[in-house]
Amino acid sequence: MDGLVSLKCDVYCYGIMLLETFTRRKPSEFEGHLSLKQWVSYSLPEAVMDVVDANLVTPMDNRLQKELDVVASIMKVALDCCAESPARRTNIKDVVGMLQKIKIQLLGS
Repeated sequence: MDGLVSLKCDVYCYGIMLLETFTRRKPSEFEGHLSLKQWVSYSLPEAVMDVVDANLVTPMDNRLQKELDVVASIMKVALDCCAESPARRTNIKDVVGMLQKIKIQLLGS
């Protein structure tokens, strides 16, 4: 049982780390009823530009929409990793597969 709890905690932390990386925000920056997870969740997929670190996308780039779609996909994976219920969190092996598909999507064009 300890191993399962540890894996589910690890995947949760990985999801939070992804959110921190792509938003450049820390969970401790949020107070009250709004958390980093909620802030990102409320913004996806339509308003991903509102939460993504501006240094990660180039507004003048003709690939901006593709970049935003990729970032939104990564953030969706991150949110799946940090579901409230450990039983609903994505398995880390599946996370790797999802991120590899997203990488192919980005590099494939």
